[in-house]
Amino acid sequence: MSQLIDNLDNKVRTNSNAISYVEQEKPKTQVDIDLFSPTCSVIDNNIVSLVSQINTIKAEIVVLASNAYSVGCGTTAGQATVYPARVVAKTPNYASSTYDGNDPYGNTDNTLSSSNIGIGSFMVFNVNDSTQSGLGVLYGDIGNCYRIPCTSGVCVSAASSIATLQNQITVLQTQVNNLVVKGNAVKGERSDYELARYGQNRTVRTLTDKNTQIRTAIQAIKDTSPDT
Repeated sequence: MSQLIDNLDNKVRTNSNAISYVEQEKPKTQVDIDLFSPTCSVIDNNIVSLVSQINTIKAEIVVLASNAYSVGCGTTAGQATVYPARVVAKTPNYASSTYDGNDPYGNTDNTLSSSNIGIGSFMVFNVNDSTQSGLGVLYGDIGNCYRIPCTSGVCVSAASSIATLQNQITVLQTQVNNLVVKGNAVKGERSDYELARYGQNRTVRTLTDKNTQIRTAIQAIKDTSPDT
């Protein structure tokens, strides 16, 4: 039995040496990951700023539409709920510096905001996110009179102002889309290093668990073989 125990002890030492090596390599991988942070932060900050501008303009449209409707412009026929724009950052489990579990590709969705700049490995821009609370109503045919005391000039002016704001949103949306593409490219490259770090974490956990099992086996052998 002593030979068997020696063999198992050697396995523990080999695994421990491997764990030590991986632990020394992990900081180097983290340095590579951190190199992406400044670029990700700049891009994300710009995205958050643009989305905030879009939603501010959407709120202005709601106010204009409501004021016009209150004086007889527009109709509830064809009205639409105005939803906010939102950028979702999909953050896989492997993006965590400490994750070592069995589901590295499981995603958590977070709204990109000024408080979580740089997160995620992939971003999705939703121009009108109906999963969020509506900002208000945009009435149909707002440029025409439907009820007293409206006048044609007021309705036409309101419709024109809304159209101008909608055009501003279109320009901002294009800018967001362009930044999301760039941000996803950078974060996609960072993911390669994050996956490498996950592999290191997983290796350490697997070998640590294996050593625990081996030590339990050694003790069991000793317990059943007093002569060892």
